[in-house]
Amino acid sequence: MRMRFNSRELSQLAIQPPKHFTKEGSLFIKEASSGLMNDFFGRKKSDSYSERWCRLRSNLMFYFKGKDMLSEPSGVIMLEKCTVMEVEGETQPFTFVIAFPGDEKVQFLAAHTAEQRDEWMSAIQQATYEGLRAQLIYLRTVLISKTGHDPMSEDQIKQVDSVSGAEGASEYHPEEPVLEMSIACSNLPDSQDGRPPTTFVSVSIMTPPQHSSWMRYSQTEIVQESNNPRFLTIVSFTNPRDITMITRFKATVYAVKDRAKGKMVALGQVVCTLREIVTSADNRIKLRLVSSTNFERSLGTLTLLLWESYDMESGPGIKRSNASRQGFQPQATVKQRSHSINRNPFLKKIFVNAITKSYRRPASDDEALVVQEIMTECMLSFYVPQQMLKLYIEEEKQKNIQLCRLGEMDQKYETMRKEIMDERIINMDQYLEAIAFLKDYKGLQFKKSVNKADKATEFVALNLHLQRMRVTKPPKRTEYMYDFITIGAFTAHTLKFKSGGLRRMLYETSRDGVTRSSPMMPVVLLEIETLERNLKSLKTKVEWYATQIKSFMNTQMAESQQDISKNYITVVVELISLCENPLLSEAAASLLNEETSTQDTKQCDATMNSSLVNKLMEDTRDELIKLNKLAQSTSPEEQGWQTDVHHTVNCIADYIEQLYQHVSNCLAFILIREGHEHRSMLATLQYRRDIVLSQAITGAIAGFYTKLSTHSTDQKFLQQISKIGLLLQFESLLSTYSDEMGMLEDMVVGVEDLNNVRFRLVPASESESMPVISGTRSHIVVDIPIGQIVLSRFPQELQRGHHIKILPVLFSIGINEQQTLAEKFGDTALQEQINRDNLVLIRGYWEQFTKLSQRRSATVEVPRTDSLEVVVTRLQEAVHNKKPKNVDILQLAAEVCRQMNGVRFTSCKSAKDRTSMGVTLEQCMILQQQFGLDARTFGHLLDTMRSEGTRRTNTMKNLGIKKYAFNSFQIMSFPKLYRPPDGTYGKTQT
Repeated sequence: MRMRFNSRELSQLAIQPPKHFTKEGSLFIKEASSGLMNDFFGRKKSDSYSERWCRLRSNLMFYFKGKDMLSEPSGVIMLEKCTVMEVEGETQPFTFVIAFPGDEKVQFLAAHTAEQRDEWMSAIQQATYEGLRAQLIYLRTVLISKTGHDPMSEDQIKQVDSVSGAEGASEYHPEEPVLEMSIACSNLPDSQDGRPPTTFVSVSIMTPPQHSSWMRYSQTEIVQESNNPRFLTIVSFTNPRDITMITRFKATVYAVKDRAKGKMVALGQVVCTLREIVTSADNRIKLRLVSSTNFERSLGTLTLLLWESYDMESGPGIKRSNASRQGFQPQATVKQRSHSINRNPFLKKIFVNAITKSYRRPASDDEALVVQEIMTECMLSFYVPQQMLKLYIEEEKQKNIQLCRLGEMDQKYETMRKEIMDERIINMDQYLEAIAFLKDYKGLQFKKSVNKADKATEFVALNLHLQRMRVTKPPKRTEYMYDFITIGAFTAHTLKFKSGGLRRMLYETSRDGVTRSSPMMPVVLLEIETLERNLKSLKTKVEWYATQIKSFMNTQMAESQQDISKNYITVVVELISLCENPLLSEAAASLLNEETSTQDTKQCDATMNSSLVNKLMEDTRDELIKLNKLAQSTSPEEQGWQTDVHHTVNCIADYIEQLYQHVSNCLAFILIREGHEHRSMLATLQYRRDIVLSQAITGAIAGFYTKLSTHSTDQKFLQQISKIGLLLQFESLLSTYSDEMGMLEDMVVGVEDLNNVRFRLVPASESESMPVISGTRSHIVVDIPIGQIVLSRFPQELQRGHHIKILPVLFSIGINEQQTLAEKFGDTALQEQINRDNLVLIRGYWEQFTKLSQRRSATVEVPRTDSLEVVVTRLQEAVHNKKPKNVDILQLAAEVCRQMNGVRFTSCKSAKDRTSMGVTLEQCMILQQQFGLDARTFGHLLDTMRSEGTRRTNTMKNLGIKKYAFNSFQIMSFPKLYRPPDGTYGKTQT
C-alpha cells in the first residue's frame, strides 16, 4: 500500500517531549534486505543489528540514528494490522519481530533484557488502533455488566466500527471467553478454633507497562470449612488485548470470619505470569502460598489451571510447543459456540447486553463439566407494548364505529351511547400518551423493579431477561442449552389492588372450587364480553381458512385440501352456533323495535328479524354441505371443480359477513342498554386487562424466539408446533395474601388471554427484522421474520404462513412468609384451583404429544431419568396433595415442559429475588438429573450460582446493590432449597 507523508512533520513529531510518548528506550534493529523497514527519511540499510533509540507514540514507532534521543530521527514503523512475536535462533538475544499479514518480510528487533523485550512487545501490541478498539470493547463490556447500561450510543458504536477498517477484525463477546482459569487450594491450615477454614480466592491482574498497579479482576465463591477447597467459579478473560504473556496474576486466599457481616482476613497469596502457567505441564501450575507477614509459615498451596477457547475442529488452543517463545496469540477464530446469542440469527437483534458466569465441576480433566450462565436483556421490552397499544386503539375505534352504525336512536339511548364512547376515547388518549413516551424512550432495555409503579411504562414487562444455561459435556465437548424467561408478574401495579385483580373482578371462586360471575361484573356483561371475543376470533379464523382453501386449489394436494376444508367447516359451524344464542335473539327483537320507533328508514335494515337470520344460517349450512362434497372429490383436476369451490367459499363468506354484522349490532345494543350503568368499571377493567396482556405477550414472544433459535433445524419439533402448537409453561412464586393475591389474579387472566395469540413465520425483509403484531384482542397474530434460506428448510405448512397456536399453562406455589400467613389464616383456594385447572390443560397437551412420533432431537440426546408418563403421573399426584408450599408441583411441571419442548417462564413480583432462587435451583436440578451432579456438589454449586452468578448481578442492575431483598425472618419461611447463602441478602428497596 502506498502512503503519502511529510518527512519534515514526522521529524518534528519524533523529537517532541517525553510526555507525548507511551514508551521509549534503546533497541537493536536489524536492517537487513529481507527486513521490513519503512525508511521514510531515506537512510541506507545494512545487514547487522544496530542499537537505536526508539520512541512509541500511538501507532507510530520512531527510531533514531544513534542509541540515544540526541541523535537525528532515522525512520518510523506504522503499527497497524501487525503481529508481535518472540523468536529464537538469532545471534542477538531477546529478539522479537513485527510481522504484517500477507507480507513475508518481517522486522527484527532485540532488547537488552527479557523483561524489556516483554514490555516492548506488550506496548506495541496495545499501540495499534485495533488494540485500542479492543480495550474500548472490553471496558464497555465491564460497564454494561456492572451498571446494566451501555455507555456508548449506537452512533458511537457505528463510528468505532467504521473507522477500524480492519477486515475480519475479531469481536469478543462475554459468551466466548478467550482464556478460562480454574483454581484449587490444598493443605490450608486450620483456623484458630481448630476447624477447617472457610475461604475464597480473589484474583488481580497487572500487565506492564500500561498497568503499574494491581487491578482486581474476579473472585471465586466461598467454600465452607475445607482444607482442600476446589472452587467451582471459573475466572474468564473475554478479550485477548486484556492479557499478554507478561501479564501477572495475583491470587489471594481469604479466610472468612463472618460471612453475613463480610469479615475476612488474608491467609496468603501467589504471584505468577501467564508465561509461567502455559509453560507448565498441562497448563497447570502449583504454587506455594506466601504470607505477607510471615514468609516461613506453611500456608499450603494454590493450583491454577488455564485453558484457551478452542475451535470445534482443532481442539485446545494453547500449544505448549511454542508457548515458551511466542507472545500470547489467541487463535484467529475464537471458538464460535453453536448456540452463541451474538451469532444466532434469531437472537442477536432481540437479546443484548449479555452477562456471563462459568463454573467447572471438580473432576478429572476428561470428565470436567463446564457450565456457563448467560443473562441478557430483551429489546422487545419497550417495542412490543407500542404495537399492542396501536392494536388496542384500532379496536376501540372499531367498537365506536359499530355503535354509530346503529343509527339514530331514542334520546335515552343516544345519551347512553355517547357516554360509553367517551369512556373509550379517554382510554385511547392514555394509549396515545404511552406510545409517545415509549417511542422516544432511550435507556435501559429492561424495566427496573423499582419502577414497577411507573405510570409511563405500565404496559412494559417488568425485569424481563433471558436466562440461559450452557452445559459443555466431555469427552466430545457436546453443548446443551437450557433457556428460561424471567419476568415480573403480569399485573397492573399502577392501578393497585384495592378490589383485587382481574380474576376477582371477572369471576369469583368459592371454597368448593365452583367458579361464577363476580358481583362486580353482572352476568349479562360477562356473557357479552365472552360472546364478543369468541365472535371476533371465529370470524378471523373463517377468513384465514377461506384464504388457505383458495391458495390450495392450485397445489393438487388432495389431503391438505381436505384437512383445510374440514377445519373451515368446523369453524363456520361454531360461528353459526354462536349466532343462535338466546341473548342475541332477544337483543335483535329489542333493537328492531327501537329502529321502528325512530322511523329511520335508512337504519331499518341494520338488524334482521329472526326469520331472515334463520334462513341465512340454513343457506350457510347448505353451502357447507356442498363444500364438504367438493373437498371429498377424488378428482379435483376435473374441469369446473376449482370454480365450484371458489363460488361456494365466496357464498359462505358473504353469509358469514351478514351474520357477523347482525350479531355485532345486537351486542352493541345490549352493551348500551345493560352496560351504561357500569361503563366506568368496564373501561377500567379493559384498561387493566390491556396492561396485563401487553406484558404477557412480550414474554411469550421472547420465549418463542429462544425456542426457535435452538430448534430451527429440528424437523420433528417444527412438525410438533405446526400440529399441536407450542407449550408455554409459566411458574409463579406469588403468595395468595394481600397485594400478591391481586397480582396473581391479574396474572391468571393474562396467561389465559395468551390463548388468543398465534405465531406466523414470514420471510424477513431488509427493513423489518422485528416481530409485527396484528389482529384484535381476541385473535392476535404475531409475524416472526425469518431469513429466506432458513425458512426454506421449514415444513411446507409453516412456509405458507400456517398459524402456530400456543398453549399457556400456569402453576403457582407461594414460598414466602406471606404464603405462610395465607395457609394459616387466609385462603389458598385460588392457588389450588389454578394448579388443578392447568393440570387438565397440560395433560391434554401431553395426550396430543404422545400421539406424535417420538421426537428425535437434532442434537445428541441426553438420557432422562424418568419417562414423560411417569412425570405427568407424579405431577397429578402432587397437585392433589394438600402439602403446604408444595414446590414439587413447580419442579415436576418444569420437567414435563422440558420433555415436551416447551418454553419455561419463572415469575415473582419483580423477577429478581424469589425468581433467582427458583431459576438457580432448576439449573442445578437439571445438572443433577441429566449430568450426574452429586449431592455434595449440588449444594455447593447452588450456593455458588446465587452468590457469584448472573442472578445476583440482576439485583445490582435493579437496585444498585448486589443483595437479594430478603430478611432473616423471610428466609426462615422459605423451603430449604430456596434459601440464599449468608451474606447475599439484606434489607433493600424492592
